[in-house]
Amino acid sequence: MNRDNLLVKQPFDPGCYTEQVNQLLERMTVREKVGQLNLDHVSDSGDLTDCNLGERSSMEAEAEKVRRGLVGTMLMKGREEANYFQKVAVEESRLGIPLLFGFDVIHGHKTVFPVPLGGASTWDPQMLEEAEEYAAREAYADGINWIYAPMIDLCRDPRWGRVAEGAGEDPLLGSLIAQAKVRGLQTVNPETGYPYVAACFKHFCGYGLSQGGRDYEECETSPRTLFMDYMKPYQAAVDAGALSTMSAFSVLNGQAVTGSRYYLTEVLRKQFGFRGFVCSDYGAVKELVHHRVAADRKEAAAQALLAGVDEDMGSHAFADYCEALYEEDQRFAEAVDEAVRRILSVKFAVGLFEFPYFPEEAEKYMLAPEAREAARNVGRHSIVLLKNQEKILPLSPSKKYFLTGPLSDNVEEMPGAWAQYHPGTNVISVKMALEEAGLDFLQSDGCPFTGKYCFDSQDDSGFAKALKMAEECDEIIYVCGEKAAWSGENRGRVSIDLPKQQYRYLRELKKTGRKIISVLMCGRAMSCQELAESSDALVLAWHLGTEAGHSIADVLLGSYSPSGRLPITFPCYTGQVPYYHSWLSSGRSRESLIRYKDGENGPLYPFGYGLSYAEITYDAVHISRNRWKADETIRLEVVLTNHSEMDAYEVVQAYYQDVVSSLPTPDRKLCGFTKILVPAGSTVKAQMLIPVERLALMTLDLKEVVEPGEFILFVGRDSMCGESARIVVE
Repeated sequence: MNRDNLLVKQPFDPGCYTEQVNQLLERMTVREKVGQLNLDHVSDSGDLTDCNLGERSSMEAEAEKVRRGLVGTMLMKGREEANYFQKVAVEESRLGIPLLFGFDVIHGHKTVFPVPLGGASTWDPQMLEEAEEYAAREAYADGINWIYAPMIDLCRDPRWGRVAEGAGEDPLLGSLIAQAKVRGLQTVNPETGYPYVAACFKHFCGYGLSQGGRDYEECETSPRTLFMDYMKPYQAAVDAGALSTMSAFSVLNGQAVTGSRYYLTEVLRKQFGFRGFVCSDYGAVKELVHHRVAADRKEAAAQALLAGVDEDMGSHAFADYCEALYEEDQRFAEAVDEAVRRILSVKFAVGLFEFPYFPEEAEKYMLAPEAREAARNVGRHSIVLLKNQEKILPLSPSKKYFLTGPLSDNVEEMPGAWAQYHPGTNVISVKMALEEAGLDFLQSDGCPFTGKYCFDSQDDSGFAKALKMAEECDEIIYVCGEKAAWSGENRGRVSIDLPKQQYRYLRELKKTGRKIISVLMCGRAMSCQELAESSDALVLAWHLGTEAGHSIADVLLGSYSPSGRLPITFPCYTGQVPYYHSWLSSGRSRESLIRYKDGENGPLYPFGYGLSYAEITYDAVHISRNRWKADETIRLEVVLTNHSEMDAYEVVQAYYQDVVSSLPTPDRKLCGFTKILVPAGSTVKAQMLIPVERLALMTLDLKEVVEPGEFILFVGRDSMCGESARIVVE
């Protein structure tokens, strides 16, 4: 086999394996073909389970199904268990077709990295690509060769729990991160010459539009907005060579996506050029019945198969009905054969026919020192400094601090949503890291989390002890925020502010007269106006993973100047959402005429916002010329000067406005950015390349067109920066 054709970091080309796949397909029975479309789930207890959607049986019963060729993929982890089932598939089944073992590895595996929304705050796709390489290696070491990630749904409503899993509100930032994560996950294993894992980007498509922030709800937007913004990260993942994708549970613009040939075939395959296979989300095929677009599971299976679903996860509808459908109608026979071709092509692409087993020595990748250091570094770069009144940060070695709050010494919540497989004993809390650094401080939670979700806790039993300790200290470090379980699937919130108990405690802390440095951990944008007003400094630390405490301590102590920038707008109130930076222009001024009667109009913190310990100034923006053609790339330069004694990274951001266009366009929209180190006391030149095609608008017939005319460029440190230059596109 010519491995030069394995374009792991290039678009996937299943044509490399056409001959091998067709030879294998000719030898398969109909039942064996259908088996390749079936995903089974083995629970941690060793039972086969369908999360109560299907039957349960023993490991040996499942092995018998594998032996008979009735299973193509499995949802599970564990190297020994995976090798057990793989041995059955390869050595005891008639055709020896290996299995794919899939699992959710959303932001690291045993070494947990920041939640993806936090990681997006780095504005550093290359750094996130490297993080995914560590995740892929650890997953492979744990018997996983197919990862249900990256989650790249663009989201502008932080009530939605799964906003934590994505890259925020912007299509350009989201697209560049999507490409980087796909490349990182599909890193080549040097010992085999194949990828460690196959990536499965999700959830195609438009799942982040769930109305009201309620999971599984219908998703609705105009086709123009859908393709102008929400579809961009999916296209980017396809272009990066993703080997698979997961279809969404939801209804998008009136169509149940898992049963939609328009979305899964016409758009995904024909328009975007996707060459991998489509797996349904868990139970999504069966749920076509609940959407009332299919009368029963057989009809649901038929609909999903013809729409373009290749692998059925969690419904067992393909396993139960596709063999009969194959015999009944030539359309279904052709659809089954094509689905099998796609799945087998991916199995060839990840090298399963040559290297089916997970080697024991792969265990060396688990929680490796270099992985932990990478997680710590991504964590540092993810932290966003939102407020630093009177330069109260960094912390002073001459002061005594009171460390308090429900997350001040809490290892369970540090990793965040979708990190349930981390070994908690390896997680670093804020208290642990500050003790290690030798800071002089006292600690008490004051208002610990109580109950399952703790939203309405009235427990103030820890206040008195904590406030007495606060009186003994110079300043307060208040570590507050969300539990990990408040983010993730089916974790929507009607209020995106802090719980009332945390505010009651904050007010009592404020009465001590001590200055308050608040550290906010969360998995979404928060409408934390009272927290911002009551704090002398406010540090957004998200849920940062295994090395959370170290990352936070590095920033608080001044070992590292914060460089994170918001990938999502922070509103003043929950009632403002959805809120984002790239609204279409209105006929009336948002500054003077479009107003709420009971609150502020603007955001608490805008998209792209973030402070630094260093004082960095922007000098004149230089563009080589002011007239450009649609197929050219603008080269933009800006001079940055660091007037402080601390090295710092700066994220230079560029936004554009189409002055006059044939259809409404945003007041401003991100068109480029670069992250650059500005050494202490130095002046550097930041360069940015902006393809003119990024200035395109989406027409009513869904074509991207760069219209001739004048454009304004805004270059600075966030989305509120002023005008820098004007150009003309000819």
